[in-house]
Amino acid sequence: MATSRKRSHDDREPVLSMSHDHHVAIIEMFNGGSHRQLVDLLRTLIPSSSLLTLSDKKWHWRARCGALQLLPQLLDLPPSSTLFLTAVGSLPEVLALCPNLQSAKKVLYFHENQLAYPTQSEQNRDFQYGYNQVLSALAADMVLFNSRYNLESFVDRVDAFLNKMPDCKPKGIAEKIRKKSEVLYFPVEFPLKLSRDVSRDNSELHIVWPHRWEHDKNPDDLFASFQSLVDSGLKFKVSVLGKTYQDVPEVFEKFRSTNCTLIAQWGPLDTREEYLAHLQTCHVVVSTALHEFYGVAMLEGVWAGCLPLCPNRLSYPEIYPRECLFNTPAQLTKQLRQLCKNPEIARRRWEGVMEKMDIQQYSWERLKSRYADVLGLGNL
Repeated sequence: MATSRKRSHDDREPVLSMSHDHHVAIIEMFNGGSHRQLVDLLRTLIPSSSLLTLSDKKWHWRARCGALQLLPQLLDLPPSSTLFLTAVGSLPEVLALCPNLQSAKKVLYFHENQLAYPTQSEQNRDFQYGYNQVLSALAADMVLFNSRYNLESFVDRVDAFLNKMPDCKPKGIAEKIRKKSEVLYFPVEFPLKLSRDVSRDNSELHIVWPHRWEHDKNPDDLFASFQSLVDSGLKFKVSVLGKTYQDVPEVFEKFRSTNCTLIAQWGPLDTREEYLAHLQTCHVVVSTALHEFYGVAMLEGVWAGCLPLCPNRLSYPEIYPRECLFNTPAQLTKQLRQLCKNPEIARRRWEGVMEKMDIQQYSWERLKSRYADVLGLGNL
């Protein structure tokens, strides 16, 4: 269901003064998870902006038909100075359906890109999704990516992707997009009152996996590693958080049914406050992802005091020190085995990671002035 809503001003943010004719339109066609978090933060900068959203259901239909589904709201939009659209929807379709947006500064934000999305084979890749993103990038005035990996993995694939056309193949498209592209990290709203000094139970290692329950997050490697620890007779407990969907990979239930005594939390928690409090009880936050362009949940885990362990691929080498990365599932298992034997090591290693990471560079507090500038509001 489409929504267009305004919310009251958040007292944590200053109200920006601007001319009355400066109007911002924000469009999010998959309004859930990190997409919703970003929209909500942007609205604190300019509460009077127009916000058009579609719920985070049936992603494939949103990507194909989102602009048409929003048609009544698009037609009601006033003339806007800035349009902020995420790359789920088609920018050319939005502009065709809404003349009032055609003269606006058009900002396209990539949470992910379809050219680097993992598929079993290139033949299985739906050309239309990537094509929509290429056209949207060409139509935009500014193209923003939430990580350097996201930018490079998209732009580097554009020309080869378009070369699939049987004839009349366009040239130089990647370079056109690169010239107006830049990295603007997703702004994580780290809780200022979170205490990392909460006493953890060091009698056994507590491992958290806070990701979507889908194949692209590679739960097979995660549970294989856990099972190896079980077979070695090591003591540990696990919290498997993250959002669940209708089609959950079988490996989840297989592990749960045979290892229920290891489980501290199974499934998402009811509130963000409960989620953050639970992270504070964990020693290690783990990813085994095959698909990740940023990784909000991993950063939240680190902020809460968890040692990050991530695959040496995707966006992770850009964000985390080398000692947090593993090249193979066997390396992950080896690190977890060592930590199981002495959970207190995780805390000391986390302290070393925090000395090397400037985690604040990913925070809303640090990034909000840049987003204000992108929206045409001037620096805070």
